Amino acid sequence: MGEFRVTINPKNKPATPEVNWQQARVLEMQAEYAAAFDTQAGTYEEMRAAYREERKMWNSGGPEMAETIDFEIPFGEDKVPARLLRPVKAEKLPVIFFMHGGGFVLGDNDTHNLVQRKLAAYSGCVVVGIEYTLSPEVVYPRAIEECTTACKYVLEHAEEYGIDPEKFGFAGDSGGANLSMGVTMHLRDDGFDISRIKGNILFYGSYGMKASVSSNLHGGSWDGMSEEDLAFYLEIYLGECVDPIDCPYFDTFINDLTHDVPPCFIVSAELDPLRDDSKLLYEILTNNGIQAEYHEYKGALHAFIHYSKVMDDAEDALRRGAHFFAHNCGLDPRN
Repeated sequence: MGEFRVTINPKNKPATPEVNWQQARVLEMQAEYAAAFDTQAGTYEEMRAAYREERKMWNSGGPEMAETIDFEIPFGEDKVPARLLRPVKAEKLPVIFFMHGGGFVLGDNDTHNLVQRKLAAYSGCVVVGIEYTLSPEVVYPRAIEECTTACKYVLEHAEEYGIDPEKFGFAGDSGGANLSMGVTMHLRDDGFDISRIKGNILFYGSYGMKASVSSNLHGGSWDGMSEEDLAFYLEIYLGECVDPIDCPYFDTFINDLTHDVPPCFIVSAELDPLRDDSKLLYEILTNNGIQAEYHEYKGALHAFIHYSKVMDDAEDALRRGAHFFAHNCGLDPRN
């Protein structure tokens, strides 16, 4: 018998993505600017320090805040750092709790400072960035518990921080979007009045899909979203929690999304392996009569909202998300 020979491409992904011209410019700039910062080598602290340095240029400039306060929130014997950004000198403003991305391993309020300031400026609302403890120093569900505790603490001290405790929401990118939904579900399951959550702003999050069209087609060395990268981040973050039933505040889709879910503004990037997570979340919510708005940005990669200095799509996504939340709070967006 003749011998069968089968050529197998386990990735089935293009060698390079067909990005839009502004995203291409970002890749060119990153190849030049970020070459001096190795965010994938050394200890975790060295990786994080390199990431902070690499983000500095992208976070420079932008809207100025009327007030910026760094403070700490009690969490048992520990403290959770937080940063409050007030765009205007006004009291009792709605508040957006922001959880940064970075694979649960990298990132802080400095690496996501411009994103937070633009959400504050476009919405006219206070933004509170929560610096949850990163992995592998802690594993799931510690970050969820810290963010939930931080949210409750700020709301309980609303008068001190000049916010309206009846009008708040969550925002985050990538892992931060996952945390936003996780904290929302955690609050709901604890009997919290979800009607006080006026909107979640979710930028290209992971919500629990194990395989999809987008995950098979997209992601690679150009965006740090290869299959190996994603597996690394999940292993570090989830630790021993490998069964979705045991980690419902990570796997959003195993939750009951038919009721008591706040309005969601959902953003995806066309060339992101996590794109279909966002599409599925939108479809589930709208099919259950829950207010949701979905925007997919063509030719964009994961993490594109960081690059509003170059990408009009990043600016558009931030502005639309902020306006979505402001409208749901009964406010006229500032710009």
